[in-house]
Amino acid sequence: MIDIRNFENRELAKYIQFTNTSPNVTRQGMVKHAELSAEHGFNAAMVPMCWVPLVKDILAGTGVKVATFFGFGMGYESSFSKLAMMRECVALGADEVDYEPNMSWFLSGMYDEFRNEAILLKAAAQGMPIKPMLEFGMLKTVEEKIKIAQLIDEAELEWIKNSSGGGPFGIAATPEDIKILFDTVSSSCKVKASGKVNSFEKMVSLFDAGAVLVGTSSGIQILNRTLASATNY
Repeated sequence: MIDIRNFENRELAKYIQFTNTSPNVTRQGMVKHAELSAEHGFNAAMVPMCWVPLVKDILAGTGVKVATFFGFGMGYESSFSKLAMMRECVALGADEVDYEPNMSWFLSGMYDEFRNEAILLKAAAQGMPIKPMLEFGMLKTVEEKIKIAQLIDEAELEWIKNSSGGGPFGIAATPEDIKILFDTVSSSCKVKASGKVNSFEKMVSLFDAGAVLVGTSSGIQILNRTLASATNY
């Protein structure tokens, strides 16, 4: 467990991936997001795939990574289309990728297909860290949450997430859900929390449960120890 209670802002920022996934974000908005990420020294700027080259140029030499995502909220594209998107993320220069796994397969009991998708995407990433955005909002029981985490762990992914944080099933991160992930996966798999991480106190509770990274659009408010808007991701 990482105790972040007494961290100074520059140290705390290293555990926050500052996110702007708004579908109506403009080029100007992306430039501002990148500049804020550099100013505060966040772990990464999480941005839509089409803006990766721009943000990569702005953040060059700052130590702030560029993260992106695909399959947001749905994830039931074919495996081959996801492979193409993963390879495109690599070609664009992304440092990390969060992807939506095929929850439809998991809910159908197609566990081999679900696990194999993760294995294929890990290979396509060529060593780049990837994080499956599990949609805990779709799952009804603790047993389902444990099972899906076990499948990701069996695929030997280095990261796991509780949720995309958006869409109809992107529920808020809770200490209880983060602890399920932390207790289930092996020590080589790290937990990222996403979904309404909108205060410093919330981040502390998630880290106490086993998270080592958060994804949030409320990064600045967390550093300022203020409560962000309920509409923030």
